[in-house]
Amino acid sequence: THADAHSLTPLLFAAWREADILDQVPHESRERMAKALHDNALRQANVRAELLEIDSILDAAEVPHIVLKGWPLAERLYADPSHRVIYDHDFLVSADKAEIGHKALLAAGFRQLPTKDEWIEKHLPSVWRNDGYQWNGYLFDPHYPRPVELHLQLWETGWRGLGVRPLPNIWADGQTVVAAGRPMMMLSHENTVIHLSMHFAGHLIEREARLNQLLDLARFVHQVPDLNWGVINGRAATAGVGRFLFASLFLAHEIFGSPLPPAPAWKELEHEAPLAFREWLIENGVEDVLTSNYRQRSKGQDYQLTFLAARSMVERLGILRFAALPPAGQLMVKYNLRHRWLTPLLYPRYLAERLGGYGRALLTKN
Repeated sequence: THADAHSLTPLLFAAWREADILDQVPHESRERMAKALHDNALRQANVRAELLEIDSILDAAEVPHIVLKGWPLAERLYADPSHRVIYDHDFLVSADKAEIGHKALLAAGFRQLPTKDEWIEKHLPSVWRNDGYQWNGYLFDPHYPRPVELHLQLWETGWRGLGVRPLPNIWADGQTVVAAGRPMMMLSHENTVIHLSMHFAGHLIEREARLNQLLDLARFVHQVPDLNWGVINGRAATAGVGRFLFASLFLAHEIFGSPLPPAPAWKELEHEAPLAFREWLIENGVEDVLTSNYRQRSKGQDYQLTFLAARSMVERLGILRFAALPPAGQLMVKYNLRHRWLTPLLYPRYLAERLGGYGRALLTKN
């Protein structure tokens, strides 16, 4: 069950089969793991076909796009793509063509997901082809529809109130690779390391971390030679995410044995991470990741870790603001507002409604 939650069951079965130790696994568990690998192989065949279709749709609509994570990494980092579980398709698209791409997907039969996160600004509303599918809780169901997200940026600017900024030079040094038998644009190796690191660290702080996310980073750093750590550190510092690069690389090294950057580059990353954050990672990080369960999040620990990662009083104040007030995009959705410049006028209303809600709750309780 724990392996399922971390999306590692297919990989574990393949690894234990290759090591010829499956006879040590109870029959019922062995059969369950074998089914997970078999079904994920069918699922990945669907993922590959979907990737090719979406790539064609965006090409036909003349929407420049970069494939993020997903199938190309599964193909590169694992002996068989069936060993890696993929739950969605992520593409980085140019801001001026994003709406065109979104409309092209809708025209091709995709439909917008019902979601409570309409305020998210890093990507347009997710779409998928559901066709009446009812999920039964089985994580490796080949027929589970994969959402598609068109990203405008790799992460939220000002994420959780911290001084997190966009990553520079994303499009300038993107590289073309062959994925699913077709040339596709990917992030550069250096930007991939930063993105994978921020992706895992973000989920770590939000209490949704999965070991397969960290394993992607560990394998990428291990398999890709000649990474330019000067470029990686410089861009991460510019974007304000060096501390999260440190966190993910440290945990990948401790858990999976992946190599750390050369000593001078590693020293720079240590300097980017606040001492309290480093101490938490050293004392608690490995156990926290290995035992994490996104279904049972520790309430409030996300803010504890966010505060530990803060580098200044300005960022701490930003975290408090994030906790008390929603992002402008969320207010725009909540109050059906079309013009962003009007959102500051709605904060008093939002606070009044929230305080009123607390007051009614206290009266009801008493």
